[in-house]
Amino acid sequence: MQTRAERDGYSHLSIALHWLAAIAVIALFLSHEGGRGSATYAFHVGGGAILGVLLLWRVAHRLMRGMATEPDQPAALNLLSRLVLWGFLAAMVVAVVSGYVLPWSVGQPIDVFGVISLPPPFAMPHAVHEIAEVAHKVSGDAFVPLLALHVLGVLKHAVIDRDGVARRIVKAVPGGR
Repeated sequence: MQTRAERDGYSHLSIALHWLAAIAVIALFLSHEGGRGSATYAFHVGGGAILGVLLLWRVAHRLMRGMATEPDQPAALNLLSRLVLWGFLAAMVVAVVSGYVLPWSVGQPIDVFGVISLPPPFAMPHAVHEIAEVAHKVSGDAFVPLLALHVLGVLKHAVIDRDGVARRIVKAVPGGR
């Protein structure tokens, strides 16, 4: 039987994946405006191809391990918290998958820093490219408001509630999620 701390806390792996994903998302978001041929663009495409695997693993890991129990707060705040969490997970999946599809949908490989070239797995109609462009932009743009809400929630728990919820993502517990 798990203790409350184990139900509420996260494992070392979950915490590491959280912070690596946060760094990856911020780096990819900040590099999304680079012009073709620039180092910024090369990082966004090549780094995105590599970091995309990490981000998908992070989402799969979270889904397999489950979510921590909801804190003792109004139901509306728990709902908002879940919406932000699921929004982040969905935005990561959509941004990564659409990022892979963008070059492939026009028959181009994904260039990973000039070292590896990932060819399209199959031919795609041009309409797929247009959908992928919109999906990539919308999911990327979703990160800023989601991050703002997430940080506000962390600050609420750390400064106002002082309920230990904010500590969960920095201090692992044995048997944590």
